[in-house]
Amino acid sequence: MENLIFYFADDDLILGYRDCEWTGVGPFLEEDLALSSIAQDEISHASMFYEIIGNPDDFVYKREPKLFKNAYITELENYDYVFTLVRHLFYDEFDYIRIGALLNSSNYELKSRAEKIIIEEDYHLKHFRIILNKLAQKEEGKKVISNTIDKFKYELFSIFEVDNEILKVYGTDIFPISYEEHFDKFYERIKLDFPFYKFPSKDEVLLNLSSFKSRRGEKSESFLKFYETFTEVYRLEPDARW
Repeated sequence: MENLIFYFADDDLILGYRDCEWTGVGPFLEEDLALSSIAQDEISHASMFYEIIGNPDDFVYKREPKLFKNAYITELENYDYVFTLVRHLFYDEFDYIRIGALLNSSNYELKSRAEKIIIEEDYHLKHFRIILNKLAQKEEGKKVISNTIDKFKYELFSIFEVDNEILKVYGTDIFPISYEEHFDKFYERIKLDFPFYKFPSKDEVLLNLSSFKSRRGEKSESFLKFYETFTEVYRLEPDARW
């Protein structure tokens, strides 16, 4: 159960923190406010999952970097705002499907949280679909989006990297969706989101997943630097009470 919690929560936590870095510097006011709200949602979702097994602060600030189960793409620095938008749509399509699977979980704690989270995830999906669709209305917009996907083509699919412990939970009563079904649903949805882009085949994507090992504890320099930043205040006085 703990590994499954981290599989869900660590993605939300790290991506939420990355989103926070745009607060106050978004491309326009409405989007600045929207992404700040989405960042809060993601971190809140992480906390809701952590609470099932303990104190969220312990899992955020007291774990070693190698114990975080987040996907590689979530820990990368914000390359630019188009990258942020594309990364988020990839992640939210992926996450919406797995949260949806928890609606049928045999575990009450997971199911009850999924019922609350799915409402906000639906908003996230609609937001990023709309803003990227608007950007793609012009040829220049399609070009910028396509160049971004080209640059991070396989990294974006790193959300599907899993360790053996998570793979064992897929298709069980607790997490009632198979890994293959999850990937197939996602692949079809992401092609609809970017109809102008030719994605690599499913087999090619799956073959390249072996090069990503963040969920298995091999963290990037981006993550290690980021970890030092978001745990900095805690490390100044670990026993402080706020």
